[in-house]
Amino acid sequence: NWNTDTGASRSMTPNCDWFKIYSPHIIPIRLANDMIIYSEGIGSVVIEPEIEGEKTDPVEIPDVLHVPAL
Repeated sequence: NWNTDTGASRSMTPNCDWFKIYSPHIIPIRLANDMIIYSEGIGSVVIEPEIEGEKTDPVEIPDVLHVPAL
């Protein structure tokens, strides 16, 4: 499942297997509790959104960070 957070500054996932395109990319990420964690990669993820239980066309989300510690 993909959860939308409109307050987040970047799209992130701990799931490496979701990436269609992937490159190593290490940057620090400050969480709401001021804890710092690190990304391991960046790439695009394809999701299949559902609206009121009906699947829609796939959507590719670019520049998603891979953050295993999430």
